[in-house]
Amino acid sequence: MSISNTTLTTISTGTPSDGIAIPLIARFWLYLISDVLSLICGFFLLFHLTFDSTLRRALHNHVIIAALCLCIIREVTTIPWTMHVYLVGVVPIKSPTFCMIWKFIESTVYTTLAKLVGWASIERHILIFHNQWVATKRQRILIHYIPLALIIMYGIILYGVVIPINDCNRRFNYNVQTCGYVSCIYNSAGYSLYEFMSGGVLSSLCIGFGSVFLIIRIAIQKHRLQQQVHWRKYRRMTIQLLSVASIFFILFLPPVLWGICQKLGVPSTVGSVSYGLYATFFNIYVIFLFPFTCLGTLPQLRTRINTIIRFFYRRQQQQEQHRVAPQQISTKQPIRQSRV
Repeated sequence: MSISNTTLTTISTGTPSDGIAIPLIARFWLYLISDVLSLICGFFLLFHLTFDSTLRRALHNHVIIAALCLCIIREVTTIPWTMHVYLVGVVPIKSPTFCMIWKFIESTVYTTLAKLVGWASIERHILIFHNQWVATKRQRILIHYIPLALIIMYGIILYGVVIPINDCNRRFNYNVQTCGYVSCIYNSAGYSLYEFMSGGVLSSLCIGFGSVFLIIRIAIQKHRLQQQVHWRKYRRMTIQLLSVASIFFILFLPPVLWGICQKLGVPSTVGSVSYGLYATFFNIYVIFLFPFTCLGTLPQLRTRINTIIRFFYRRQQQQEQHRVAPQQISTKQPIRQSRV
């Protein structure tokens, strides 16, 4: 069957066979619009954080910068590949290597992003209540930079080793996402449980308890010391964490809870299966919404946006003036020379 016929067949199907009652063409446009808007916001935030020296040096922004880079990597690679499957019905490149790269990027970004937010939930306690721990350069390297680098390198090394393991000759289905590939190491119940606990449960606990205890500690200290200045100093840092944690509570936590129920042997019913399918499908919106949750928490962002708007507005006015000027000159009457 040709690609055009496959496209028409894929788009004409009403409800796909994966149990999610959203047509493939609707998924394509849903992902396309979300991906484009998220990329615009993500690049703008990354530019804002990296080119402003004050924001770039702020320790609490380093996790956000790393997380934004991970989101952008996935938004320009695996998400367009997923949209290609929704639209055409086949993967962009029919190759086992391509399928493994796809699976590697998805697994690395998914788990690393959750671990980064979990670490941010803990690190905020250090930056707000124990800032003397990062007073010197050596302390910042040990407490701030090394954990951040280890979290990122852990995901890259782990999945770089695990994903290519295919000694059980796993087959590739080029008509579904990631070619339906799963590494043979997941046949081990022990490793599957380890990854689920370290990647899903532990990250969720860090995000949940870290965020809740941060609010409690701030409220207690504010009431006990009556220091309005102290709260104002760290208010934006706290709001930034809570904004990011909120999308993980809504979109990341449900699949983890569903996985815990399965591990505990809770009987699968029609409702629970549908809940798990839709929770997994909309889990991608953690990537899409992450830049927007950080958008309103950055200082002087409104001033920067107004400056950019005024720049483009003045540039447009100058271009219009250049186009109008020659027309005005051409409408003047020629000067007649007087006869002597």
